[in-house]
Amino acid sequence: MTLYAKWTLSRYTVSYDGNGATSGSVPAAADYDYDANVNVVGNTGSLVKTGYVWNGWNTAPNGSGTSYAAGDSFRLGEGDVTLYAQWKPGSFHVRYDGNGATSGTPPADVSYDYQTNVTVADNAGNLTRTGYTFAGWNTKADGTGTTYSAGNSIAMGAADVTLF
Repeated sequence: MTLYAKWTLSRYTVSYDGNGATSGSVPAAADYDYDANVNVVGNTGSLVKTGYVWNGWNTAPNGSGTSYAAGDSFRLGEGDVTLYAQWKPGSFHVRYDGNGATSGTPPADVSYDYQTNVTVADNAGNLTRTGYTFAGWNTKADGTGTTYSAGNSIAMGAADVTLF
């Protein structure tokens, strides 16, 4: 009588990690057989991280592993796999509003990445308003917000900024 070894195909789990997401949910984990072709899903749970844009998945939280976009696939080796959400800074605008100027033009809108230091523009477009002297920029049209002079620095937040 000959006895033969019996083998059972190993199964491993592919899971997803939000990696600092502030809302939404990660895709459900799934089990696969060893050497299976795994199709990487997209941001199906609408993950959000304040100030950032979802930018695919990676096998390392800091992005130093293998990167995958939605729809990519890979062969599952021996062991569980965790795919971590990757984030790139979102881009937000600084807008300048002439706020009743009678001539001249405000500086052009410029977009900046989240948490970038932004230098406030000067009055290069020669804005003027009859009966007034240009006194800088403010975050509120009525002047009750934060006042900035040309050359001041603003840390770009997670929303557009309008300076009046």
